[in-house]
Amino acid sequence: MFKPDQPIQSSKEDILGRKSFAQSLGRAILNYKEKDSIVIGLFGAWGSGKTSIINMALEYIDSVYNKTDETRPIIMKFNPWNYSDQNQLITQFFKQLSVILKRTDYASNATKAGEKLETYAKFFEPLTLIPKVGTISTIVSKLLRYAGSATKSWGNLRLNDLNSIRDELNNLLSKQPNKILVVIDDIDRLNNTEIRQVFQLVKLLGDFPNTIYLLAFDKNVVVKALEKVQEGSGLDYLEKVVQIPFDIPLISKQEVDQLLLNQLDELVKDIREEKWDQTYWGNIYHSGLRHFFESIRDVKRYINSLKFSFGLVKEEVNPIDFLAITAIQVFIPEIYYGIRDNKDIFTGGFDSAYGNSNAVKEQAKKRCDEILGRGNKYSQEIFMDFLKRLFPKLESIYGNTSYGYDWLSNWRRDGRVCSPDIFDIFFRLSVPKDEISQKEIDTILSLASNSDAFAEALLKLNEDGKIIRFLERLEDYTRKNIPEQNIEHIVEVLMDIGDLFPEVDAGFFCINTPMRILRLFYQLSHCFDNKEKRFYIFKNAIEKAGRSLYTITNEIAVQGQQHGKYGSEKKSKPEEELTVNATQLEELEKLACNKIEIWAKDSRLSKHRYLVSIMFDWKRWGRQEQVIEFVNHMIENDDGLIDFITSFLSKSKSHGMSDYVIKINWRIPLKSIEEFVSLKQIESRIRNIFSSPKFEQMDDKDKRKLAIKTFLDTIDGKIESNF
Repeated sequence: MFKPDQPIQSSKEDILGRKSFAQSLGRAILNYKEKDSIVIGLFGAWGSGKTSIINMALEYIDSVYNKTDETRPIIMKFNPWNYSDQNQLITQFFKQLSVILKRTDYASNATKAGEKLETYAKFFEPLTLIPKVGTISTIVSKLLRYAGSATKSWGNLRLNDLNSIRDELNNLLSKQPNKILVVIDDIDRLNNTEIRQVFQLVKLLGDFPNTIYLLAFDKNVVVKALEKVQEGSGLDYLEKVVQIPFDIPLISKQEVDQLLLNQLDELVKDIREEKWDQTYWGNIYHSGLRHFFESIRDVKRYINSLKFSFGLVKEEVNPIDFLAITAIQVFIPEIYYGIRDNKDIFTGGFDSAYGNSNAVKEQAKKRCDEILGRGNKYSQEIFMDFLKRLFPKLESIYGNTSYGYDWLSNWRRDGRVCSPDIFDIFFRLSVPKDEISQKEIDTILSLASNSDAFAEALLKLNEDGKIIRFLERLEDYTRKNIPEQNIEHIVEVLMDIGDLFPEVDAGFFCINTPMRILRLFYQLSHCFDNKEKRFYIFKNAIEKAGRSLYTITNEIAVQGQQHGKYGSEKKSKPEEELTVNATQLEELEKLACNKIEIWAKDSRLSKHRYLVSIMFDWKRWGRQEQVIEFVNHMIENDDGLIDFITSFLSKSKSHGMSDYVIKINWRIPLKSIEEFVSLKQIESRIRNIFSSPKFEQMDDKDKRKLAIKTFLDTIDGKIESNF
């Protein structure tokens, strides 16, 4: 629930230890027994808690008297800023006091005084400004001159009438048993002329017997206002009006900090322990966050802002970073917007591998200096330390520290604002449409204790177009955060449905889907030091897999490369980098080969998008005659032949010096085809198909049509074949 910047109403809400001070103020009011009017001043800066103290003082006064006590004080709260012009202020003051005094539960003299006040108030209806000096008679004499034609509305009211009513009021109020306490708060919010008017109202027009005025304001503001509209010293004038001054005790920085921490404790109490890094919190708090808060009002503004936004994203972002960014938003908005609009400067790491690193760094530093120069309220040294902890890239820009890929993965996993993938959520307060939320990730990972449930969740992500993003984010958790007992289920599910995931058009620096799955297999399996355990996990996953084939063969082929079986080097990696031993690898290859044979028999293999890669692995692990038999059977008819050569079609990209866009080049490696079938055996058939109506009827966007043309162009030397 939001707590607007409102004062507390009761001492039960007091968390700053002001209760005793407020009660002392209440006792001072009750102990005043003289008949003469008196003015008490409650001095405090804006936001220091004046209204809260008044409420607690009134609560104390109310507690001293029971409701039937005829001598209990009559209390009136007057809010001068509620009225749009000055003559309303004066008239409404007396009208409001009249209404309160006429209540039937007060003594008869008070009731009669209330009735007289109605008449008294009419004298001031045309009054737009109280003259600076003078007695009540002088003021009203000047009033008659100022009022002009408005005096007609006064009827037969005369100066003697005013003096007579004033005397009657004084007589009635001096005899009634109740003190009248008039509370006027926030006087410092009025304009200069209105401030002077309130004091003259209190001192000249409303100084009735048995009245006590409690005026609350910022002393410095009021003194400056009086000096601008009042002849002489504003302080001297104020001291003539206020007989008893009360200065609100200053709130210590320690008390402000404690209030802040108490409020934050309540706000983050539901945050899971693993999402709260106590050491990082201590560094963020002491390096800069605590320096934003100088008053209670600062704490209230900040907490209210957090209450609006924190709940929207607390499951998606690092809570400590969000507390820090919100403080910048509340107290230095100009820098907040500078950070928001310059994501490239503040997120990720500084990569010196490209271009002139010194020139790039210097340019980034100039942009940072401009942004940070927008706010000079806080120490630059302290604020820079604070920002470097939030955005480690600044360590690179202003120093020589660098951060690699592992850091990016950790920052993303932890929901840090310095992560390029998470940054926008801090400012948009929502997860981008195509992004997978942290809550979704946590929920899906929690399902990994059950293979069926986990598989269902991944298939739903695949349906929603979010599976690639999930696989990318999953890498953030493979080194920790995943219970060991769940790793087997994750590998099992990926092995079973990996082929169903969409391929990603990997550019020069992107990772395609099969490679992403390979990385996950390696990272997850190497959470175990025992090769026997790794072997069991892969063996079990392959045996259970029914919906994927390439995911199996690709993984076993890569494990073969670790042993130096394939590739250019043909040299085994160090023992500690091997996933399984040689004997275990041979068994996994047999399992994979069996899966290929099953897919070949039920005709699924011929339709597989990774047919070529699978056939090559089949040749390595199985009997070559089985592979050739499969191919011959597949190309018996024209459709099968077209599918066969289409499976060899690949594209490459090139970009000339004068090109504005990338050029797509299509290739078919003839030498690779010859690994399985003679070119002479199929060339004439392809030419016949090319010349047939069947070819003409194919859609121009059909890859099969492109494959036929590319095959023949390569045969004819129109396209160079380097394969």
